[in-house]
Amino acid sequence: MSVNTDNTRFGKNGVDALLTGSKKLFFVGIGGINMSSLAVIAASRGYEVAGSDRTRSHVTDDLEAHGIKVYHEHAAENVADADALIYTVSIPTDNPEYVRAGERGIPRISRADFLGWLMSRDEIRIGVSGMHGKSTCTGMCASVLLTADSDPTISSGAVIHELGGTYRAGGDRYFLFEACEYKDSFLSFYPTHAAILNIDMDHPDYFADIEQIRDSFSRYMCLIEKICVVNWSDADVRIAADMAEKAGSRCRFIKFGTSLDEDALPRGEYDVFADEIELAPHGTRFTLSTREWGSLDITLSEPGLHNVRDAAAAAALTLSAGIRPEDVSAGLASFRGAVRRMELIGKTKSGADVYLDYAHHPTEMQATISTARMLGGRQIVVFQPHTYTRTKALFDGFSKVLSMPDEVVLADIYAAREDDVYGVSSSLLADAVTAAGGNAVYSGSLPGNGGEFARIGEFVRSRAGEGDTVIIMGAGSIDGTVPYILS
Repeated sequence: MSVNTDNTRFGKNGVDALLTGSKKLFFVGIGGINMSSLAVIAASRGYEVAGSDRTRSHVTDDLEAHGIKVYHEHAAENVADADALIYTVSIPTDNPEYVRAGERGIPRISRADFLGWLMSRDEIRIGVSGMHGKSTCTGMCASVLLTADSDPTISSGAVIHELGGTYRAGGDRYFLFEACEYKDSFLSFYPTHAAILNIDMDHPDYFADIEQIRDSFSRYMCLIEKICVVNWSDADVRIAADMAEKAGSRCRFIKFGTSLDEDALPRGEYDVFADEIELAPHGTRFTLSTREWGSLDITLSEPGLHNVRDAAAAAALTLSAGIRPEDVSAGLASFRGAVRRMELIGKTKSGADVYLDYAHHPTEMQATISTARMLGGRQIVVFQPHTYTRTKALFDGFSKVLSMPDEVVLADIYAAREDDVYGVSSSLLADAVTAAGGNAVYSGSLPGNGGEFARIGEFVRSRAGEGDTVIIMGAGSIDGTVPYILS
């Protein structure tokens, strides 16, 4: 299968020209989290929208409830009367709708390019970027903007409880969006305000090294018109910001951090600083000191230092965008988290708490596992590695972080868009975890006659007891183990 790797770079003026007189938009893969949100927002702005997705789901049901036609197979005839085709960079080049659009001269616009154009007409455009925490911070900003009755338009990469989904079609003053770095998608956006939460090595199928990633983030910073909120405790963020300033960035940097950051700088280096932090198993309290907006008392229902950082960034973003401090505090206090972000989903029959978490990078996993330690009891992690390239490139990091829990069950690698040609496997990772002093078992070695997820469920049920914590972790299909673990 040949995968299309290109983001179009028409820019807002180019897309504007391509869509002049257009009314009918077709979205390939419309059931995806990002594509579905763009489809609904486009429909709310007067376009006739249709799309295709092989998988029928609650997302496609919701789209159809909005009057959007969804085809559950990819076929050339689906785009017969389309004026433009919107696609993601993960579709294969032989997708029949993509091919037919090219044959007929129908403009083909990548998702990121279309999102950039879609937001460009809004007054205040708030982007959240970084390798980790984007969806949570976006959700926090959404909660603040809703608390302030600002009627925001929102495009998130995860389901946000306050929205009941991943998007909100609102007015044209505030446009809040998640700015994904993968394949430099965020270079198609037009933020007036933005946050850089962190920079880390990831997406090794696209980024060759950390230098390329820093360069991409510095170029993104040069696109920001007014305010860039940066994690000043992150050395790579500081390097990227310096690169951006030398390249002529026009934005003003607001530097945030916390008193518990491992690499914290002297307090005077920060414009926004979280201090007096009280971490607890089911929530957090801290004081947020700012140069411009005074001091705010913040209460979060979400535990963990990583959520303190995300909240500090969300506060700085929304304050700089004109939201009142009291609405910022109230909005952060009412935030209930994003789906699959350390989400409590139930108990096993033996009384163990079961959480679902999207973490699929060693840095994210360490944050989740360390936070879950506060819950007490034994910790059992079920992890599904995401993509062969990431597993191979970050193998040592995975083996180290997976040696932290009391027990680990490793499911087979979720291939996503990749083929199994990298010489890496969950079986090898299980061996490496054990060699690092951990206690890991590969799902393929578990007894039982059922499928992989059924055997994982049976194993976890036999090991988890009253007061223990089970974390089902990964960005792929690992949530499919939930009914087997809870049964």
